[in-house]
Amino acid sequence: MRISALQSDLICQQVHRHLGDDATIWLFGSRADDQQKGGDVDLYVETTPHPLLSEIKCKVSLQDSLQIAVDLVVRPPLDNSTIAQIAKSQGIRL
Repeated sequence: MRISALQSDLICQQVHRHLGDDATIWLFGSRADDQQKGGDVDLYVETTPHPLLSEIKCKVSLQDSLQIAVDLVVRPPLDNSTIAQIAKSQGIRL
């Protein structure tokens, strides 16, 4: 995993602040692969539905605190979409 413990903590804090304590978070994509370099932070979050504005505020807050581009995918619990399958099978749960 190519984020620090501090970055992982910041991600969890910001996601829970904006999207609720029930949010489950996975880091996926290039930052989940120790063999890759660079790249943005790809996050997949399962949580109860929230207004789009909450998701936007979460993304902006994450980018501001991490100083890295963030791709944030927010879906309801038990989503079975392709992105959900990839994030949960290849990603790292934070």
